[in-house]
Amino acid sequence: MRDANDNRPVILFVDDSKTARKAAEKILSDKYIVHEASNGKDAWELLKKNPDYAVVFADIQMPEMNGLQLLQHIRTSPDRRISQKPVVMITGHSDSHAAMRAVFDMGATGFVSKPFSDIDLISCACSYINLNQRLNELENLLGIDRQSGLYNASRFDGEGSKALSMALRHKLELSVVYIELKALSEISDNHSNKIATQVVVEVAKRIQKHLREEEIIARIGASKFALLLPATNSFKAKIAVKRVQDNVKKMAFIVKNQKIQVDIAAGISSTGLNNKKLDFNALCMKADAVLQKAINGRSGSISSDFDENALDVASDKTIQHDDDLSESLQHIIDGNFHKVTDEDVAHVTRILKPFMKYAAVKTGTT
Repeated sequence: MRDANDNRPVILFVDDSKTARKAAEKILSDKYIVHEASNGKDAWELLKKNPDYAVVFADIQMPEMNGLQLLQHIRTSPDRRISQKPVVMITGHSDSHAAMRAVFDMGATGFVSKPFSDIDLISCACSYINLNQRLNELENLLGIDRQSGLYNASRFDGEGSKALSMALRHKLELSVVYIELKALSEISDNHSNKIATQVVVEVAKRIQKHLREEEIIARIGASKFALLLPATNSFKAKIAVKRVQDNVKKMAFIVKNQKIQVDIAAGISSTGLNNKKLDFNALCMKADAVLQKAINGRSGSISSDFDENALDVASDKTIQHDDDLSESLQHIIDGNFHKVTDEDVAHVTRILKPFMKYAAVKTGTT
């Protein structure tokens, strides 16, 4: 975060001691702009309004919301700009070893002790700001989320826009799925942010394992994933996501003899075959809106923009066949003929036979 007419990075310094805040402002003001908060609650409100602070310094012991609670809010925020922010905890003589260990497990970037010296504060700020900037630059360059190894939101948007363009050009369907890992904040509350992060990473691996080669998964929030499913309509996407959900619910994490199990909610948005003006951002916004309905519904629910109740059995079969045709055509377009099964070869040939006769007449090859 930077002020409009000032190139210096902006630091948020949180301490209930006015003396400590003024000392920090005096030490850091040559290289940085310092914003102040007297408790965790006010600091959290500032962070939500301005998520791009370069680094946060926070005292452990504060009224209304202490440093540990503030750190927990930061690390479980759905906004990646907040959740991955460097947070340096300020410790005092009264802070126990257990308290410091809890803060470390919650995801503190580093520590500085009171009374802090000029060099302690400046070196902390400089080191963590520079490191985080380099990590962000590398993440943006590669398009990879640093914790999970999945695509990040920016890379997902780029890949999704290309896939949508191809789908519309070749009249193929495409689905976007937004997935929320439920109760992540509860895991963080009951255990630690480190455990919550490990759960996210393992769930991501499990989801990725059940995707086809051409399908894409990205991490777009602290507990939020996005799937890109080419040549897939809402009906079949819902079947695929239900299979993913069943596998995720089978996962169990043992922490200090306690068993942790997780569940997901999902929202599915699809192009349809006749919408030529849809852009990828609109498709994602629709998936997110449907996801919110799923989260507010029953546990582990999956919602889509497809009204399955309007279909009879015959319609279901038609949709399944159309989807098989779309998938086979995509393999043919890509030159991956070997991926078309014998059954689908017969199905595609039967569907296209009237067109091939028509094409032969039009081109005079009969």
